[in-house]
Amino acid sequence: MAEPDALRRLGGGRWETKDGRFQIEPQSGTWVIVDATQTNEFGLPLVRGPYPSLTAAREAIEIARRSGPVESPLADRIGKAASTPAAAPSTSKTATKASATPEPDREPSPPPEPAPPPEPKWIRELRPIDRHKSTELIARLQALGVDRAEAESVARGEIAQGLPAVARFAIERRIRAAISSAVDVDAAVRAMIVTISSGEDPDLAVSWHLVDDRGRPIDRIDVGE
Repeated sequence: MAEPDALRRLGGGRWETKDGRFQIEPQSGTWVIVDATQTNEFGLPLVRGPYPSLTAAREAIEIARRSGPVESPLADRIGKAASTPAAAPSTSKTATKASATPEPDREPSPPPEPAPPPEPKWIRELRPIDRHKSTELIARLQALGVDRAEAESVARGEIAQGLPAVARFAIERRIRAAISSAVDVDAAVRAMIVTISSGEDPDLAVSWHLVDDRGRPIDRIDVGE
């Protein structure tokens, strides 16, 4: 019998344990573990890591098997709330008298919050680690004031279609900011050239460079004063 933690190669730098419970996937020079038997607070497969090496990820799998399932920090609170008995209704004369007194008109309760929209089909069809990346990227874009539809479009291009959608969005964002703050046309043109030739967007953790057809960087363009 093969050991449950023995790994088999899936392709694309991915590995899986023999029992299919854990997958090891590369992520930005490190490794993460996807646990198919547990979910996080969003209902997605639990992602552990990152780990600096494949060996460290394998050791983390052994620890995860010995330590058992990860419990939500809210589980203890939920258990205590369920075990607390409800207070019995008072039958005192004061309570009887109060119940006989008509209550004043109460303001209507506010309407309930609308349910969050379901995940698009393209997100549900992604691998667990890519679903996690998409959800995280959409939330980051919305925190910057990007509407949901545009945030999903950027995430779909970047993760599902493999396009440099985040860098493209960042360049457009920086160009709009440069144009709005420029004092004249020449200043706007110079700011746009600086943005396109070499720049970064710390909010989106992305950078870009202008290169020629041989891959040589073009870090300066002089258009005169």
